Amino acid sequence: MKRILSVAVIAVTLSGCATIFNGSTQQVAIRSNQMDADLYVNEALIGKGNAVTTFRKKEDYIITARKEGCGAVSVPASKSFDATTLLGILIDFGLISILVVDGAGTGAWNKFDQTSYVIDPQCPVKS
Repeated sequence: MKRILSVAVIAVTLSGCATIFNGSTQQVAIRSNQMDADLYVNEALIGKGNAVTTFRKKEDYIITARKEGCGAVSVPASKSFDATTLLGILIDFGLISILVVDGAGTGAWNKFDQTSYVIDPQCPVKS
């Protein structure tokens, strides 16, 4: 019985509330109004015209649209604090669940502000 209780306590303290409820990743859809535009995330090609990818909350991302003959346009994927993280105060006063797991470990105390982006390269206007 002690062993089961110990395993349960360890499992609860090794997972933060933001990680439990919202995960440590977010799925993001990126598209361009120009279907032949190349879409990049952190300089890695992810698709042409539209794409769906997964962002890790611990990482920072720059989304770029490029098309031959046009200027590239880049936007950062902004993040904000995920209030679900504060539930960790109820588990262990936030010492392990917030600071270690949701913060340093998984980055789950953040959430991306947008899960859908429309980005177009800057093309010259034809007269």
